[in-house]
Amino acid sequence: MKSSIISLLTIISIASLVVTYFLVQTASRYDVNKQDNLSFAAPHFHLQQRNSNDSPRRNLSEVMNTTTMSDGAEIPMIQPQKQEEENNSDNRPSGVVYQYIRPPPINMTARSLLSKQFPNLANFHDAPTSSTALCGIVKDAEQYLDEWIDYHFGLGFHTIYLIDNSQDHELQSWQNKRLASGYSVRVMPKPGTHRQMYGYHMCAAEHGKDHKYMAFFDVDEFLVLKKHTTVSDMLEEHLPRGSLAVSWYIFGTSFRDMYTPLPVTKRFMYRDGLSANDRHTQQGFNVKSILKTSDYGGYPQSPHSMKTKGSTWIDTNGSGNFDKIGAVNRDRPVDVAVIHHYKYLSTKEYHWKSCIRKTVDDKFKDCESLKIRPPYNGKIYDDSAWQMLKKNVPKYAMFDHFEDFM
Repeated sequence: MKSSIISLLTIISIASLVVTYFLVQTASRYDVNKQDNLSFAAPHFHLQQRNSNDSPRRNLSEVMNTTTMSDGAEIPMIQPQKQEEENNSDNRPSGVVYQYIRPPPINMTARSLLSKQFPNLANFHDAPTSSTALCGIVKDAEQYLDEWIDYHFGLGFHTIYLIDNSQDHELQSWQNKRLASGYSVRVMPKPGTHRQMYGYHMCAAEHGKDHKYMAFFDVDEFLVLKKHTTVSDMLEEHLPRGSLAVSWYIFGTSFRDMYTPLPVTKRFMYRDGLSANDRHTQQGFNVKSILKTSDYGGYPQSPHSMKTKGSTWIDTNGSGNFDKIGAVNRDRPVDVAVIHHYKYLSTKEYHWKSCIRKTVDDKFKDCESLKIRPPYNGKIYDDSAWQMLKKNVPKYAMFDHFEDFM
C-alpha cells in the first residue's frame, strides 16, 4: 500500500513538472514587446538580422489558391500563409516593433460580387506584383474612413494598408468585416506619437515587394486622375523609376460650419488655385508620393516624400523643381493627377482637429492661428472628386438626394 502511494505521488510530481514546462514554453512564445522609441529617427535600434534567403512576407500575410464554384468557374481563394515566428513582434522585415496580428482571409465569394459595385476593381487573377497599393495612417478619423477607402478602390488600388494609431487597435474589427466583404485591406497597430513615417516605412518594407507601386496618402487626401481611368494606368505612363510627386489642391471649409453625415467629397468643393492670388499661402507647393517599390531607399525623411535609391523624384512632367528632400515641388503640375487635400473640413471639425484631437505627432496643429483668423474657405469651385466617386462607385450617387444644411 505504501509503495503504491509513493508511486502515485511520483507520477503526480512528474506530470506537474511536464505541465509547468509546457506553460512556460507557451508563455515565452507569446511574449509581445510593445516598447519602442518615440523619435523621428529611423528605427535602427529595432533592426535585427534576417536571413537574406527568407521569403518576403506576402500581401496580407496570405497566399492565393483557386477553388471551383458551382458554375465551374475557378476563382482565387486567399488563405493565410504559414509564417515562422508569427508572434515574434520585434522581428518584422521593417525593423519596427509592433504587435503583428495575422488577418483572416479575404472572402473571395464576396469579392466576386464587388465588381458590380466597383467598375475598376483590381483583378485578383493578375499578379499582385504588377499592382498598386495605398498606405495611410488613421487616428480618430473613423467617420471619414469608408468613403476614402471606397474612393481609392474605385480608382483600381489593389490593397489598402492602414496604420492604426489608436491605443487599443480599434480598427481590427473594421478590418475583419471589410475582409469578410471581399475588400483587400490590412490594418497594422502602431499606437503612440510620431508614427506617420514609421507607418510609411512599415508599409514599404513589409508589403512593398507584393506590389509594383505604393502610394502614401492621409485619409483627408483623395487622388484625382485627369487623363486615366485607373491609378495603375497612370503610373505605367508617368512613373518609370523612383517616386512620383503628386501636387495638392487645398480644399477649405467651403463655408460649412459643422459636421454633417455626408461624403467629404460632396460637402467641400472650394479649393485654392495655381495663381499667386488664388494659391493657399502656406502649403501650395507640398506634394505626396507614389513609390515604385523596387526603388525604395529606406526610412523616409518626410511624410511628403519617400526616400528612393538615388533620390529620384519626378512629377507628371518627368521633371520637377524640388526642395532637398522632395517634399515640395514649385512646378506644381496638376493636368495629369492631383491630390484633393481636405485639410479643413467644416469650421467646427477643423477646430476639433486643431485644438482637441491632436495630430499623430501629438501636436495641436494650427490651433493658435484659429485665435487670430477663421479657417480657409477656398476660392475655386471644383466637384471633380465627387463626380469621380459617383462614377467609380455608383452607390454614392444616392447622396445627391440629401441636402447639407450645416
